[in-house]
Amino acid sequence: TIGHASSFSFYPGKNLGAYGDAGAMATNNDEIANKCRMIGNHGRLGKHDHAIEARNSRLDGIQAAILSAKLPYLESWTNARIANAKIYNELLSKTNIGLPVTPNECKHVYHLYVIKVENRNEVQEKLKAKNIETGIHYPIALPLLKAYAHLGFTPEDYPVASSQQGKLLSLPMYAELTEEQIKYVCDNLIQIIG
Repeated sequence: TIGHASSFSFYPGKNLGAYGDAGAMATNNDEIANKCRMIGNHGRLGKHDHAIEARNSRLDGIQAAILSAKLPYLESWTNARIANAKIYNELLSKTNIGLPVTPNECKHVYHLYVIKVENRNEVQEKLKAKNIETGIHYPIALPLLKAYAHLGFTPEDYPVASSQQGKLLSLPMYAELTEEQIKYVCDNLIQIIG
């Protein structure tokens, strides 16, 4: 990877998703690898040898088997998501909807297709009335979560993140979406936005 370690989420909705919670870490650094193993295994490397306070984050065999069976399809599923995003981009390009931007040197795998709209909650309700499910992912900027309240951050400390949190909406995105379904979403979205 480009860093000392990387992490992978296999959340069920991801491009390569398990049927339950799952994830993995990768590193070529033995010290980092041991620390990660300890954090994910109740703070221990050996039985009853709990050296640090940690959690139980072990990948069970069933999830590993599911991921192994799905792995050969990852590239084709990701390419289908990229193709679906391209259709979304083309159909929504002449609107004032904020669309995902991918730098030329990068590849976006479109786990989510997130747009930026004014009156997000109203738009979401109107899409729901047309049987179009959408999502709101990470509705609160991370520094403003209750977990970090003790740090005393305010929206003014993170003005960009704070200004976006009420505008982001995830449209349907999965490999099996048809062009007809995407067109239905876009036609209704454009009509709602005006």
